[in-house]
Amino acid sequence: MHYVSAENLSKSYGIKPLFQNISFHISEGDKIALVARNGSGKSTLLKIIAGKETAESGKVWIHKDVDVAFFEQEPQLNETATTLDNIFHSGHPVLNTIKEYEALVENEEDTPEYHHKFGEAMIKMDEMGAWDFDAKVHQILSKLKVHNFHQAVNTLSGGQRKRIALARTLIDIGFEHKHVLLIMDEPTNHLDVEMVEWLEHYLNKENVTLLLVTHDRYFLDNV
Repeated sequence: MHYVSAENLSKSYGIKPLFQNISFHISEGDKIALVARNGSGKSTLLKIIAGKETAESGKVWIHKDVDVAFFEQEPQLNETATTLDNIFHSGHPVLNTIKEYEALVENEEDTPEYHHKFGEAMIKMDEMGAWDFDAKVHQILSKLKVHNFHQAVNTLSGGQRKRIALARTLIDIGFEHKHVLLIMDEPTNHLDVEMVEWLEHYLNKENVTLLLVTHDRYFLDNV
């Protein structure tokens, strides 16, 4: 099954051609890396496939059953919202249930009101069948060292913001049961060695269809 078909894509930056007449297919299970010199339009091509930019000529077809998840080199976050609100942004009932539960776990209190809320949250987790996915969410957040759930993202460092965006992307695709194409632009920036190794393992375990730009040769070889 072809997830993506591109035909004769061309794009310029001013009068300088970035690429001309590029054609390709991405099929289910493919893991493809774009390798070229800086300034040759790799990030631009990713944005075109993700629907963030348009080509000057040519066409891109995305299969109707495929969802595209795009992790950008400069991720867009809701600046005034909290870490938790940025991560659980989709509004899906199961994700909202996990969001409420994780917020209570991080801010534990020894009060009757807290214990009542926590009990209700656990009942709701049971009713929604959310425990298995919560375990995956918890692993992603802990491995990427995403903490400070109630802090506004505009008070965080660039590295923290990048990890929040990466966690959000991985949670989105982990929850999605349909066919997913994951597009990643320099995902290992701001990650330490331990995080990079975990991400390699995670992407291999999840068996995602992947289109990637990275300068990290070891990461490229291992995914």
